[in-house]
Amino acid sequence: MSKIHISKITEAVSKLCIDANCYLSHDIRDCFLKSLNREKLDIARTVTEILIENADIASSNCAPICQDTGMAVIFAELGQEVQIEGGSLSGAINSGVADGYEKGYLRKSVVKDPIQRINTEDNTPAIIHYDIVPGDKLKITVAPKGFGSENMSALRMLTPSAGIEGVEKFVTDTVTAAGSNPCPPIIVGVGVGGTMEKCALLSKRALLREIGTKNADSYWADIEAKLLARINELGIGPNGLGGELTAMAVHIETYATHIAGLPVAVNIGCHVTRHKSAVLCEGNISYEDDKPVQSHENMQLAPKITGKKLTTPLSQAELDALRVGEMVLISGHIYTARDAAHKRLAEMLEEGEEAPFDLDCQIVYYAGPCPAKPGEVIGSVGPTTSGRMDKYSPMLMKKGLKLMIGKGERSLEVKKAIKETKGVYFVAIGGAAAYMARCVKAVEMVAFADLGPEAIRRLTVEDFPAIVAIDTKGNDIV
Repeated sequence: MSKIHISKITEAVSKLCIDANCYLSHDIRDCFLKSLNREKLDIARTVTEILIENADIASSNCAPICQDTGMAVIFAELGQEVQIEGGSLSGAINSGVADGYEKGYLRKSVVKDPIQRINTEDNTPAIIHYDIVPGDKLKITVAPKGFGSENMSALRMLTPSAGIEGVEKFVTDTVTAAGSNPCPPIIVGVGVGGTMEKCALLSKRALLREIGTKNADSYWADIEAKLLARINELGIGPNGLGGELTAMAVHIETYATHIAGLPVAVNIGCHVTRHKSAVLCEGNISYEDDKPVQSHENMQLAPKITGKKLTTPLSQAELDALRVGEMVLISGHIYTARDAAHKRLAEMLEEGEEAPFDLDCQIVYYAGPCPAKPGEVIGSVGPTTSGRMDKYSPMLMKKGLKLMIGKGERSLEVKKAIKETKGVYFVAIGGAAAYMARCVKAVEMVAFADLGPEAIRRLTVEDFPAIVAIDTKGNDIV
């Protein structure tokens, strides 16, 4: 009998939460490096170089690669000969999550209730999946899941007559509909079989596989390769701006199912697709993938970004001169505001109240930063998915807002409002949050401090990189 005290479990989970969020897996980084030789478009190469640089900044500073440090998903494989001492296993895991998210200056993004949406302020409770396995060890895998990619995932209860063609079509359609929202290049986890909840879990587990591994069944390995080729032919590319690498891998996991069903789930992982593991036995903890971080310092990959220099506030003439696809470097003030802040702003304006800052010709950045470490201006601060703000944007634009920075596509209503108001929608590089934090020189709280990461902040930025996605004439980069 192997006895494991809960303090060791908490210690391991805490470290895994930090490491998973701050250190890019070597298989993903290697995939980025290899893709540089394949990319034909300059923008695809630039985005990939920035993603590599971002990962290196994050690892050298133990900073989050992405500002969305996710909801903690835990896979616990508990040996039958293990005895947990000192308390409950679930309690120890949640304590580790809370400790890791606090010590690691990771963003706390979990709300207590899906409708009332009050932040738990420690990123618990975690989502915990247990397996009872032979042996005297406990293996814990922490896989923080950001919701830019999670929201693009899907499940379909196909009928047996749909066959493999139906499975392939559903996977491809799901990736096509996701577009740039999940921060490509992505990893596509697919679960086939079981029941509704089983195939969803299979798709999540599929994301844990190392890039380059194949399904043990040659039939499904061939389907993985076929789907990967088909998805990369879509041309979505890095950050959704076009290119060769839309997906780094397609991983399929299967299970037995009912004679009347063909459940299929697609779980999309962003370009980071984070996961780290540890094995505990008695008082010992062995961390898997605990390798020294590679550096590309001698490879001269650090991107040299050039673009039109802009200083806020921008005049209408400056906006009219911008063209879709153009890279810009923004200096001056921009304001962070995302889901909850937009809801409050809309309610204030509907009730006739003044906005907490002048909307006219200012830039709203859809972002919620990580906490700043001592001595730092801000934590990692990348863009969130713009589509979630589409409900509020047209009304805010009628009140004077013209400029927005985010990631992903906009609704037809928002596109129409941008053209009517002669505004501009910029996209920033999804997931490059450590890189973008270096462009922020000062931060000031403006409103809604109780919303934590969703509060409105004024950032003073210097050469903040963005790309014109929709210009004043309504031209769209998509």
